[in-house]
Amino acid sequence: MQSGTVSNAPPRRREIAKESAQHIAVAVLVTAKAAFVVPMTIIFLVSYIGLTALAGFAKGFLALKVIGAVNVGFMLIAGNYVLAWLLAIIYVHVANTTFDPMAERAFPLPNRLEVSQ
Repeated sequence: MQSGTVSNAPPRRREIAKESAQHIAVAVLVTAKAAFVVPMTIIFLVSYIGLTALAGFAKGFLALKVIGAVNVGFMLIAGNYVLAWLLAIIYVHVANTTFDPMAERAFPLPNRLEVSQ
């Protein structure tokens, strides 16, 4: 190193450490979301494809009357709608309470006071 030259090694190390921590936080966020979303997706797909398979292969079962004109098919279709809404509500709750704070740690927003000045 030449005399009089300023080294930027310590600030660069801090930048690298900050970027490394950010990459780890992003990896944790992605892993947590996948661990939550994949089972939910599987549950819905099994329900949806299962109902479709029943409609194709078990018409007699779906035609069984439950209450008046309402049959098993109508009940299962209504159950699919309820399941979809329930999964959506659960996801929104978990996203607000778990994933959003994790995302804030992974991608911190700049201080709004500094931006406005």
